[in-house]
Amino acid sequence: MSSRSSTTRHSAMKAPAKLEKGSYSINGTNSSANSRKASASRDKKMALQQDVDKLKKKLRFEENVHRALERAFNRPLGALPRLPPYLPPATLELLAEVAVLEEEVVRLEEQVVHFRQDLYQEAVNISSSKRNLSSSADSYPSVPPKIEQQKQQLKEKEMGCCSSNPAEKKGRGSSSSAHNAPSTVRTPVKRSAIDHKPEKRLDPQKLKLVDDNPNKVSEDIVKCLSSIFARLSTTTRKNHNSSENDPYGIWADFGRRDVGQYKHLFAIDADTINPNRTSNSLFLLHRLKLLLGKLGAVKLDKLTHQEKLAFWINIYNSCMMNAFLQYGIPESPEMVVEVMREATINVGGHSLTAITIEHFILRLPYHSKYALSKGSKNDEMTARSKFGLELSEPLVTFALSCGSWSSPAVRVYTASQVENELEAAKKEYLQAAIGISANKFAIPKLLDWYLLDFAKDLDSLLDWICLQLPSELGKEAMKSLDRGTKTQPSTQIIEVMPYEFSFRYLLYIY
Repeated sequence: MSSRSSTTRHSAMKAPAKLEKGSYSINGTNSSANSRKASASRDKKMALQQDVDKLKKKLRFEENVHRALERAFNRPLGALPRLPPYLPPATLELLAEVAVLEEEVVRLEEQVVHFRQDLYQEAVNISSSKRNLSSSADSYPSVPPKIEQQKQQLKEKEMGCCSSNPAEKKGRGSSSSAHNAPSTVRTPVKRSAIDHKPEKRLDPQKLKLVDDNPNKVSEDIVKCLSSIFARLSTTTRKNHNSSENDPYGIWADFGRRDVGQYKHLFAIDADTINPNRTSNSLFLLHRLKLLLGKLGAVKLDKLTHQEKLAFWINIYNSCMMNAFLQYGIPESPEMVVEVMREATINVGGHSLTAITIEHFILRLPYHSKYALSKGSKNDEMTARSKFGLELSEPLVTFALSCGSWSSPAVRVYTASQVENELEAAKKEYLQAAIGISANKFAIPKLLDWYLLDFAKDLDSLLDWICLQLPSELGKEAMKSLDRGTKTQPSTQIIEVMPYEFSFRYLLYIY
């Protein structure tokens, strides 16, 4: 018995030992599997880390290439780009070609500006020749007065009147006689009162009342100047007969027809300006001085493209209108061009000329900001780099008025509606300025100058014009072209009406 019980106890003691040995074996297997998994995870993590490092290195390389390319493309013209050696050979070759092309583009753009100024002068000479042929030698001076002489005359306290009997004067838009020169020479109008008051008299409190928004300031200046010219005019809106208004003198050669919105515009020329009426505008002249003071302090760095576009159109027109108040109303086409060259305005502390605003801010594209030739003037370089538009806008052709007889009308342009307003300005100008008959199609010289802004050649321009005209007039224009081109080339039926530089404003009165 004791022997059997002893055997049983011994067996019972051996069983847990066997179980414990099996448990050790299972744990060893699990530990080995976990170790292999951990090793594989580490390897995978290291591989991923290596991939991340490679991608980071590639990203740094791409960023360096991007910065190098940005410096190369944004460098001033004529400065050699400092290009890193790690750029691909094909990229280096491309950058060299781009640099050469940039030089050529800027050279051509500057030639365009100079050619346009030469065209202005040529148009003035042609206009003067025609006026001299139609006038007697003693009724028109052979040598036009200079702008410096007008400046000296404007300093005198008392000035002569424009004419003795305004009732006998005729508007330029009523017939083809609009192109004839006035029979006598008049002295310029009295310098505006704003030029006699020193800047220190500006009331800071009143300046605070004027809106700081640059676009609102530019709009208010155009409105104020338009009202001043309307008050200086002897023509009133009551005796302004819109049904008899032919602003560009096309009725004589092409017959009477509807000229659209232009028949309602307020026309102001040298014959209708009376300097003795300045007393009617004293409060407007004072407001103008406040607005111009505000304009000299505006900040333009945060304006959008639309805001810049509307602002600079308004400022160009304001610059020209204010120049006529400063220097007096021109008595000849030459004097209008002289005022164009002299006209300046202070914008945000920068003194800009009207020519700079038109040709180096509004008409030249944004890329020219980084492509300035050594021959460019400092003010032109500054204007182009600081104020230039992101994209050039061809439709400014129908918005800018230099105060000449052939200029488009002056209206206020707003940032929120500038695209629609430019579209309307284009259509309204073309409806009033295009001449159409059975065998002739007349276009204004303005379109001939800027033809390539709207079409690739003359035939394309004519098609484009027809599409811009009102429905019935456009159909009539198409028929005229179809009839004319069947028997002769389009160049034979096209008449380019000469540009007339005599002083005149067509105004929307607000």
